[in-house]
Amino acid sequence: MFTVQDMLQLPILKQAEAKTEIKSGMESPVEWVSIIELPVENFVRDNEVVLTAAIGCEDDENKLLDFTQEVMESGAAALIIATGRYLLDIPPQVVQFCEGHDFPLIEIPWEIRFADVSHAISTALHNQERSFVEHSDKVRKELLEIILNGEGTPQIAAYLEKSLSMPVIITDRRGNLKTKSKKAGTLEEKWNAHLLQHGDPLYFQMEEDEGASLPNKMHWITIDQTEVLQLTVQSAREIQGFILIEWPEYLPEDDIFREHTLILLEHAVTTSALCFLHDQAALETEMRLKDDFVWSLAKGKFESKDNALSRAKSLGYNLNIPYLCIAAQPDNFKQLYDKSTSSSLSYEKWQKQIGDFMEEEVLHAGRTMQLKTMSTFQKNELIIFVELQSEKGVETAYPFIELLEYRMNQKRPGLVISWGIAKTFGEDFFHTGYQEAHSALDIGRRQKGEGFVTTYANTRFDRALLALTENEELRNITDVIISPLQHYSKERKIDLVHTFIVYNRHKGNVSQTARELNLHRQSLLYRLRKIELLTGCSLDDSDEIFLIDLSIRLHTISADTSKKTHNPSI
Repeated sequence: MFTVQDMLQLPILKQAEAKTEIKSGMESPVEWVSIIELPVENFVRDNEVVLTAAIGCEDDENKLLDFTQEVMESGAAALIIATGRYLLDIPPQVVQFCEGHDFPLIEIPWEIRFADVSHAISTALHNQERSFVEHSDKVRKELLEIILNGEGTPQIAAYLEKSLSMPVIITDRRGNLKTKSKKAGTLEEKWNAHLLQHGDPLYFQMEEDEGASLPNKMHWITIDQTEVLQLTVQSAREIQGFILIEWPEYLPEDDIFREHTLILLEHAVTTSALCFLHDQAALETEMRLKDDFVWSLAKGKFESKDNALSRAKSLGYNLNIPYLCIAAQPDNFKQLYDKSTSSSLSYEKWQKQIGDFMEEEVLHAGRTMQLKTMSTFQKNELIIFVELQSEKGVETAYPFIELLEYRMNQKRPGLVISWGIAKTFGEDFFHTGYQEAHSALDIGRRQKGEGFVTTYANTRFDRALLALTENEELRNITDVIISPLQHYSKERKIDLVHTFIVYNRHKGNVSQTARELNLHRQSLLYRLRKIELLTGCSLDDSDEIFLIDLSIRLHTISADTSKKTHNPSI
């Protein structure tokens, strides 16, 4: 940046005298030079040095003061007045005004030609601009060479540390360390502690940036009383990661606006974005391979264990430890999508994005609990194989699910998920485990509703009912009992089936049933008599209550099974 102070060092201005003793004004940037006399009007631009002979003000101090004020208010960097011809001396009141407003006022002898001054300043500005271009080309080529040599983000961090003499770390979009420079050990420790306290940097990065606006996605954050410059690495409007630079105490934060520093940081961000895209492409390929592998395990598609072990080893998985299968299904995807601000994404792409997010959270939850995990998101279902550290699978599954739900709700508030936990576990029960977890998830959603955790071990009754649906005589009995209830409910808009379910759950307690259904006691008694009339069963007979309950359960299971037969994607 070329300043007023730099301008005064030019040979042409060695006879110039600064009439104001100020420091801040001398650091004002100079971008151009102009020669004007009265009137000022709108002929002065920001950061422009104004040359004048004060023609028309020589006998009127107030007019010169007004002229000076108008130049200053126009955003000029400085005012240079030539004395000796029209104006012999600059009046004290003009000098005092400039000093009071930190505005540089400079006097030059009449003999110095304005054209020479203007040429000298313009040449200096041009030379500086050329040096910036040359510096930019040098930095760009050196950073591009890093990419061409396949060295990636570690070398970018080293390059920044060498250029700035500051520790540097580079993280992914979640704040996890990708690489660091040699002297960034302490910064890494501070950052990890900061991450634990504040959470995902995608959410906290803007909170502490209340100062002056910084360019190009740059933010100041305070980490353990240390100022850190956070640069956001972004491509295609998607945040890829962050560059964090520990700013030394002795260096003013405004130094970031120095042209050479800005050029270096901007090129570093651009180069890092290219590296991140390369890494992302490789990661997406790896994720697809891992998804296919886990899905094949769940479906039991491997011909031999040796084949599965070989594939697992190439993907970094260990199949020689016991795993428990957990199946999960988001229940309110469509509602969340309708509320989402990412309306530019199609529902299918948004759904895949959330699926990738859920898999990522499985990985982080596993790392937190020091458990190995494998997962895939297929057909709106998250399939997880989590390492067992106890012979009781539920002792591992419940804490894992609790942590996973907590993490997901932190990032995606309102996401409702149902869970199914397998009973069988071990080294060679991936397909069986998935079948059990999927069955537990399915039965739990039908019997309990959305957002519950169901274990396969607790679905024995429902699985027994599934077997009973094949009995022709039971199907006929079910139809005789259920059909009149459904017909009445459809005509009168009164759900008698639900009324009975609540009544049976409360073991025939009329007061509790009425309270839950928000009904008057007499209204409930009317409904109960109608159920007895339509079904031909007495609610005072425990056997007949059991028959109605069994019919409702069999009908529900049969209906859901029929839906799945006609729509395999469910």
